[in-house]
Amino acid sequence: MAKLGMPSVNIAFIEAGIEAIERSQRGIVALLLEEPQDTITKLLTDHKITSGTTSTDVAAITNPFTVYTTDDIPAELTDDNRDYITKCLIGYTKTPYRVKVYLQATNETKDSAEDKFADTLKILATDRWDYLAIPSIATAQLESVATWLKTNRENKFKKSKVVLPGYSADYEGVINFSNTTIKTKAKSYTGAQYTPRIAGLIAGTPMTISATYAPLAEVIDCDKYSLDENDEKVNKGEFFVWYDGEKFKMSRAMNSLVTTTQGKLEAYQTIKTVDVMDMMYDDIKKTAQDSYIGKYTNDYDNKQLLITAIGGYFKELEEGRLLQKGYSTIDIDVEAVKTYQLEHGLYTKDELADMSDLEIKKLDTKKKVFLTAKVKILDAMEDIELPINI
Repeated sequence: MAKLGMPSVNIAFIEAGIEAIERSQRGIVALLLEEPQDTITKLLTDHKITSGTTSTDVAAITNPFTVYTTDDIPAELTDDNRDYITKCLIGYTKTPYRVKVYLQATNETKDSAEDKFADTLKILATDRWDYLAIPSIATAQLESVATWLKTNRENKFKKSKVVLPGYSADYEGVINFSNTTIKTKAKSYTGAQYTPRIAGLIAGTPMTISATYAPLAEVIDCDKYSLDENDEKVNKGEFFVWYDGEKFKMSRAMNSLVTTTQGKLEAYQTIKTVDVMDMMYDDIKKTAQDSYIGKYTNDYDNKQLLITAIGGYFKELEEGRLLQKGYSTIDIDVEAVKTYQLEHGLYTKDELADMSDLEIKKLDTKKKVFLTAKVKILDAMEDIELPINI
């Protein structure tokens, strides 16, 4: 008898692929801003932000409030914070999908404390966003925020990124925005104060292109370096604004990862590639949890159902020009199944050696599903070589 569940899983993954293409056009920015306690209290009273308790203590605030356009920015915020949100909304070819603003009470006595943002970061860890910026961050908090981000990515599987000013994290989840001074016609910014603009620019960059050489029309000056120095800065994992003699624009869109290792090579150094990898991880994990896990027996036919469904997701990403067409594959991981059988004493090496790959794929693996996939993420055009013979 045909398995009645098959269409629903296939459809779920195809829909996830379609949604991924749409979502890849714009990302979500999280801004962590500091405001006087009385402002936060007023916003709570006016129900512009909500709290999980009757307390107005920062740890209880279940921010964020969401901003889609400048019309959504509360007038009660300080001029600086309204400006940070406005800068974030500029984006690049598109605006960010939305900006989630998390407020915590200003506390000057904690300005040099490593854990200054710890309570608000706990709230951020439970929410969905792509890029974080903290314009009031100080040197004392850079390491703790970077470590928090890395812990969330590696141990809690939350694939978000953060833009930090002048911090060489050597990690793909941290963007090292290294300018120290940026000037517009209206005001001058430190690197930290301009991170909302950079986070918004990256989030407003569709995954089919990169933020390399993205122009910043509002900038009239910044710290400048020679071309050789700019190359060296890129090699050090820095992302920065530079002047090409005519306009101010971004450098090559790299994250802070410098030290490549087996399994984490050059592809992990580009902002675009990591964005696509993170999106795929989140989509496959969430869709499998919602539509497959716990709903099917773990036999060969249902494993093939999942393989077909994820293959459909890859196909959608290929059609959306995020993956190379015709390259993506997915199948049961024969070597992993062999290892499972040996570790659990189910078969010997000799017995497994006598089996065909298909026979091994059909072996019982209890609750485990061992899959292996291959994809090729498309990068953007950045380096053009054109020898001209005369």
